[in-house]
Order: sequence, then C-alpha cells, then structure tokens
Amino acid sequence: MIARCGFRCDSCGAFVKNSKKASDRIELAAGWAKYFHLNMKPDALRCNGCLADDCGEYDLPDKKCAIRRCVIEKKLENCAQCGDYPCKELEQRMVGVEKVIKRFRNNIPRREFDRFIAPYDARTTLNRLKSGKSI
Repeated sequence: MIARCGFRCDSCGAFVKNSKKASDRIELAAGWAKYFHLNMKPDALRCNGCLADDCGEYDLPDKKCAIRRCVIEKKLENCAQCGDYPCKELEQRMVGVEKVIKRFRNNIPRREFDRFIAPYDARTTLNRLKSGKSI
C-alpha cells in the first residue's frame, strides 16, 4: 500500500497491520527517535494509512496533511500522478527523509534501514511509479 505522498504503508511499522504487538511499537518509537529525532509514545504509533477515509481512533496519519488534502482534491491516487510532481510541499517532506538517508546510510544495519527509513523514501517510490516500474 502506497500512501498519497509515496510513503510505503505496507512497510511502515506504524501501519495498523504492522503494529499489533506492543514490542513492535516500542521498537519503532526507538528507531524513529534515533534516526528522525521524533519522540513519540509507542501507544501513539498506530495508523490506518492516509488512504483511509478517516483516521479512526488513531492520531496518525496527520489529519491536517496538506499533501493528502491536495491529492484528494486533484482526484489522484498519489503524487506521482500529478503534473506538478514534485511540488514544494512534497519536496520538503522528501528532503527531510533524504537527509537522514545520507547521514546514516553507511552506518546503519540493513534491518534498521529497512524498518525505520526505507518506508519513508518517497522519492524512490514515486519515481518508480512515475516511470511505470513496479514497487
């Protein structure tokens, strides 16, 4: 499942199907703190994904996400389908993750990269979608 911004919900540790056990959420909170400096309580790390009509009982995804709102208004599946790709708003989100990738890429165990960073590499995902390649 690909989020509207290109995040990989299917690989995200906060996605409701991936965060059933408390131990998974505790590990995710530690990973996000380590790599993104996000300090979130493990119990808050549950997400239905931004493709859901509403977030339900969870705080994630961000209910005010401008990218989600834009994609919905344009009646697109994700940003790769947009003629303005990559827009300023999306670029800011992608650059943030890319800075983390650049900073840690050679100093992070593969398992941690795959779990805590790769799901948020929207540029790679959206570029693959835009070029017609499979994810």
